Amino acid sequence: MIHINLKYIIGSLFIGAVTLGGFTSCSLDEDNPSGEGADQAFVKTQGMEYLVNQLYYNFRWKYFGREDPVLYMEGSGDLWQTRANNYGYGKQLSRYIDLQGDRGQIAGAWNRVYDNINVANTIINRLDGVNDIDDKTKADFDGEARFMRSYCYWWLCEFFGDVELRTQETTTPVFTAVRTPRTQIYDQVIIPDAEKACEELPVSPYDGDVGRSTKKAAYALLARVCLTRAQYATGDSARVFYQKALDAANYVINNKAALGIKLYNTYDEIWQAKNNKTNTEFLWVCSHSSNPSLNPQQKNANRLHIYFAPKLNERAGITTTATSWEYPKEMGGFSMEPNYYLLNLYADWDARYDSFFQEDFPENNPRGQYRWSAVMVKNFRAPESLVGKTVKDGQTVLKFTRKVVPESEREKVNYAVVDINDMFDTQHKTALGGARQKDINDTVATNTYIATSYPRFMKYRIWDRDPNGTFLLGSGDGKSGANTTVGFADVPLIRYAEVPLIAAECYIQLGQPAQAAQVINSEIRTQRIVKPGHSLSEAQVTASDMTIEWILAERARELCGEWLRWFDLKRTGKLVEYVRGHNPSMDGIDVVDEHNNLWPIPNTFLDKLQNAEEFGQNPGYDPYVRSGK
Repeated sequence: MIHINLKYIIGSLFIGAVTLGGFTSCSLDEDNPSGEGADQAFVKTQGMEYLVNQLYYNFRWKYFGREDPVLYMEGSGDLWQTRANNYGYGKQLSRYIDLQGDRGQIAGAWNRVYDNINVANTIINRLDGVNDIDDKTKADFDGEARFMRSYCYWWLCEFFGDVELRTQETTTPVFTAVRTPRTQIYDQVIIPDAEKACEELPVSPYDGDVGRSTKKAAYALLARVCLTRAQYATGDSARVFYQKALDAANYVINNKAALGIKLYNTYDEIWQAKNNKTNTEFLWVCSHSSNPSLNPQQKNANRLHIYFAPKLNERAGITTTATSWEYPKEMGGFSMEPNYYLLNLYADWDARYDSFFQEDFPENNPRGQYRWSAVMVKNFRAPESLVGKTVKDGQTVLKFTRKVVPESEREKVNYAVVDINDMFDTQHKTALGGARQKDINDTVATNTYIATSYPRFMKYRIWDRDPNGTFLLGSGDGKSGANTTVGFADVPLIRYAEVPLIAAECYIQLGQPAQAAQVINSEIRTQRIVKPGHSLSEAQVTASDMTIEWILAERARELCGEWLRWFDLKRTGKLVEYVRGHNPSMDGIDVVDEHNNLWPIPNTFLDKLQNAEEFGQNPGYDPYVRSGK
């Protein structure tokens, strides 16, 4: 966990760096406890360390753990949909409806990512002037700054296309900007910075702080950005980037032990809360602290556990209380529901489905049991024979399943079932295997019970304990706060499984499908993802399976909910085809188009530019018109 002295680094010590258009990353009204200005502070190792810590602040404050990236990185793809009772929520981000440059979430991403770039530039530019720093620390700080600058420019170029390249510290407002071709940014900064980070970063994080970038993260990032760069090249030029990505990926694969990577024996262990803070398969995380005072927003640290959950509280006796850790406080209306395509991507042998999605929900009524009422039975359209049946504490009371459950089977159980046919219009599937979510009026005319029932996504679970008995939810004392939205689990930003998937994709692009199958079989499709009663041979693949379409399906199975899906679809040219084919709109409005392979430039940025018309809006969006005209 990175401990940042917020008074020091966010206060007047912060050099007043401004992103393009004059946005600052924070208030400058705080007192500077040291009494030093930037020029004095940043010639000392301690002052530079505080600045390096600042690199990670924005991601903890605004992004990984919060709502916005859930919508524009995952909701905008082909695997998730906003649940039916609030389907229009965030439609600009999740369905591209009326998406223009005035969206605050887009401006927020632009501003904060450029803020990070300016901090990285400041570190890189000033390190030679630090008079008490040793060579090892200097290399570490430079590597961290270059890692972050590479990551942030990758994000900006993929989201917004050709943006302005800045590699020098900005200390005063800038009112003009010129676009730099994204290929130039990749070749001059993104890839060289990632390569330099690979050289300089240590295996273990600086000062033991989980959340800092390390060598394993740098090599994984290098593999990612080289793979992404290949989309802008053809022929032999593209092969060069695929080979660089493959070499970086293979370095991680072949040096797991030396890099501190250890694979768990079972898949479920990756996502158990007890392994969250010391996870040996997470290559880079956004860290959140159990000490609320160390989190930028104490009451809004990590809320991911509520953004992918069905409605459960006060249904069939289920309660959210100060001690009901298995059912944390729920989000009011917004939640991402796994769509028909995602739920059906997993074969029967695949243990990943059971690790990622919860279908059975146990009773936790404080009275120790729940007796089914006629009203609740009707709400779930369950068989009338369920009325009066008793469910004891700990027994299944609700089941939301991807399977088809006939009425005859529902008659035999003490719980209510919502199956795949209740959730989706399975009679009218698309050619690519998608099915539209049923409208609320299609499911229940008078309430939203079925319309808000679906398997719960469990990668961001916080309802079991860590080894010390501490919950990753609430105040952090392990005794109170189960019915709060505040969590402090770390969020994985790069996970080991992405690396062999990158390697396999590169092998395919380099005309080596047999090697692609080999790396999948040895690093992904291993015994640990095979359910008991099934054989490993069911999971293994062959060279003939190895296509880009197969890789995208496997990346969906493996990396769903991990901030990559929109980037994957954009990189492979599949965004429009897959969003329409895998995630058909509930209301029939599928407006996603090729111009959505880029997001709009924020109007608030353009408003600050004297040459806004020259910089221009991205193609396909409303042309920029200066505010007030």
